[in-house]
Amino acid sequence: MEQPVNSDEINIEEEQGLVASNSVYGFLRSGSKFFVSFLISVLLVRFLGPTNYGYYTVVVLYWGFASTIAGLGINSAVQYAISKYRAQNSASRLMWVVKHYFIIVVVSSLIASIVLFSLSGVIASIYHSAEVGYLIKILAFGLVFYSLSGNFTEPSFIGFQKMNNSFITGVLYDFLRVMQLVVIYLGFGLIGAIKFYDVVYLVTATVGLFLLYRSMKGFPKSARPEKEDLTHFYSYRNFSYVMAIISLSYGPVIALFLGAVSPNISSVSFYRVGLIMAGMLGLPAAAVGSAFFASITKFFERKQFEGFYRLQHSLIKYSFLLTFPLVTASIISAPKLISYLYKSTFIGAETPFIILLIPVLISSIFGPITQVLSATGKQKYAMYSVITGAVVGIALTVILVPLLYSVGAAIAYLAVTLSTLVVNLILVSRYIKIKLPYKELLKAVLSVLLMALFLYLLLKLVTRLAYLPLLLIAALVFYVLMLYLTRTVSNKELRFIIKLLKADKFVKTFYKKY
Repeated sequence: MEQPVNSDEINIEEEQGLVASNSVYGFLRSGSKFFVSFLISVLLVRFLGPTNYGYYTVVVLYWGFASTIAGLGINSAVQYAISKYRAQNSASRLMWVVKHYFIIVVVSSLIASIVLFSLSGVIASIYHSAEVGYLIKILAFGLVFYSLSGNFTEPSFIGFQKMNNSFITGVLYDFLRVMQLVVIYLGFGLIGAIKFYDVVYLVTATVGLFLLYRSMKGFPKSARPEKEDLTHFYSYRNFSYVMAIISLSYGPVIALFLGAVSPNISSVSFYRVGLIMAGMLGLPAAAVGSAFFASITKFFERKQFEGFYRLQHSLIKYSFLLTFPLVTASIISAPKLISYLYKSTFIGAETPFIILLIPVLISSIFGPITQVLSATGKQKYAMYSVITGAVVGIALTVILVPLLYSVGAAIAYLAVTLSTLVVNLILVSRYIKIKLPYKELLKAVLSVLLMALFLYLLLKLVTRLAYLPLLLIAALVFYVLMLYLTRTVSNKELRFIIKLLKADKFVKTFYKKY
C-alpha cells in the first residue's frame, strides 16, 4: 500500500513560480475569453435585440440548471482528489480517481440530458413559445460533452496544475464560439447559434480528454484508495453537489424570476448584460484563485503554514492590483462603455453593472482566502456559507425584484456575495489567521485614485465614443506608472514578472543594466 509522503519541504520560490506560471496561462485564457465573450455577447445582442436576447437567456439558464444537476458536485471533488493525491505523491490512487470520476460524469450527464429533453415541452408551455422547447432539446444533446469539459477535464487540469492545457482547450472553445458568429451571419439565426453549441462542446471535450490522457501517460496501474479515503471523497462530493444545487437558487433563479415578474423581458437582458460585463472583469482574480487551489492542498497536507501565508499574501496583492483599476475605470466610464459595446438601447444595464462590480472587487481580495475550506477537504463547512447566501438571495429576490426589476436583481446578487463571504471568513478563521497585506493594498488604492482622476479628465476632454478604448488604455498605462512611482511593485517582483513572461532579452535591449 502506498504511504502518503508529507515530509518533503516545499520550495516556496518554486511553488510561487508554478502558481504564477499557471496564473499567466489563466490570464491569457481570461484575455481570450474576455475578447471573444464580449464580441459574441455584443453581436448577439445587436442581432437579436432586447426581447429575443431575453428568450436566449432563459433557454441557456434552463440548460445551466440541467448541467449543474448533472455535475453531482463532481468538478470540486475531482479537483480536490487530484490535488490531495498529488500532494501525497500517490500516483496509482490518482489514476483510480480520474477513471472513477470519468465514468460517473458520463452516466450522470446522460441521465440529465434525457430529463432535460423530456421536460422541454413543459418549459415551452411556461413561456408560451414552441421555439423555447425546440432550443432546449437542441442543448440537451450537447449536455454530455459540456459536462465532460466543465465537470471533468477542466477541474482535472487545475488539480494537476496543468493550466497550459486549460489554456489550449479554452482558446479552442473561444475560436469555435467565433465560428458561431459566422453561423449567425450566414442567416441561421438563433436556432443555428444554439445548434452550434453542441459542436463546440463536442470538439472541446474531445481535445480536453486527449490532453488529460497525455498528462497521465506513464502513471502506474490504478490502486483503489482505502475505505477511509473513499468515504472522505464521497462525502466531499455530496456536499459539493448540495452546494451546486443550492447555488441555483441565487444564480439562474434571480434572472428567471425577473423575467416572470417584469413587465418587459428586456429587464432580463439588462441584468444579464451587467452580469456578463462584471464577470469579465473578475477573470484575473479567478485565474489566480484557480492556480492557487492545488498549492493550498499541498501546504496543508505537509503542514507548512508559513509558506502558505507568504504565498497567499502575494496572490492577494496581485489579484487586487489587477482587478481594482479595471473595476474603477469601468465605474467611471460605465454609460459610455455600455453604449460603445451594446448601443444606447442597453443603457438600462448601467446601474446593475455598477452594483455587480462590487462583488468582483471583494472577490479579488478574499478569493485566495475563501478557497481554504474547499482546498483542504472541509466542503461541509463551505456549504454553510452557500446556504446562507441562498436564503438571503431568495428573500431579497422576492422583495426587491418586483419593485426594482434589474436593479433589484443586482442588489440581491450583491447581498448573496456579501453574506456568503462573511460566513465563509468566520469558518475559515477557525483554521487559519486571516491576514491581509494592508500596506500594499493601500498603495494600490492610492495609484487607482490617481488613475481615476486622470481618466475622469480624459473623458471630459475627449467626448467622442470611438476614442473610448484608447482612453481606457491610456488610463491603465498611467496606473502602471503610478505603481512604479509609489514602489507598490518592487524591483525584485518586476524581475520575477519579466522572467516569468520570458521577456528577459527584450528588456535587456532597452535597459542594459538588467
